[in-house]
Amino acid sequence: MILSPLIGFAIGFLFMAIVLNLTKNAHKSTAETHFKRLQLCSAAAYSFSHGTNDAQKTMGIIVPLLFSIGYFGSAVDPNHLPVPLWVILIAHTAIALGTLFGGWRIVKTMGYKITKLRPVHGFAAETAGAATIIGASIAGIPVSTTHIICTSIMGVGTTMGASTVKWGIARSIALAWIMTIPISALIGFISFMVIRLIVGS
Repeated sequence: MILSPLIGFAIGFLFMAIVLNLTKNAHKSTAETHFKRLQLCSAAAYSFSHGTNDAQKTMGIIVPLLFSIGYFGSAVDPNHLPVPLWVILIAHTAIALGTLFGGWRIVKTMGYKITKLRPVHGFAAETAGAATIIGASIAGIPVSTTHIICTSIMGVGTTMGASTVKWGIARSIALAWIMTIPISALIGFISFMVIRLIVGS
């Protein structure tokens, strides 16, 4: 969780530098047209990577809970629990609906407030983010897709000059990341205590 944003930043910067070097002699309008099309592929790759990690974390919480209430029966190996199809569908549906209904403010921040993105930058950031997340998923490491895409965008933006990235907003985002962990723990503790008072210990 700590290293993945840094890796996303580095890969975003390096990939954008490579893309700029390969397209330095291309006509701007022609390159823009091609990268708009390529961004469909990079967005699809990033969406796929989103499901390979964030949705998996949700399943990783639901499946052990199902085992604890005897959903699978006694014959199932607790170290190799099967993931029911309905859990897979619910987890991915929740991710999709959350992005659809609650993600627009994040999308605006990522696309407009951190740095100014053109199609080439969007392509590079999405590709770098997807590569980082898929690599973590293959290794079985849970990471935050939001953290990675955010720092990938910062890395891409830095290739245009450090001053093009709004570091004040970046600091606010990083502070929110840090505060999320203790606040979530506190909410979880309070919720558990309230439920225990209602249903008994």
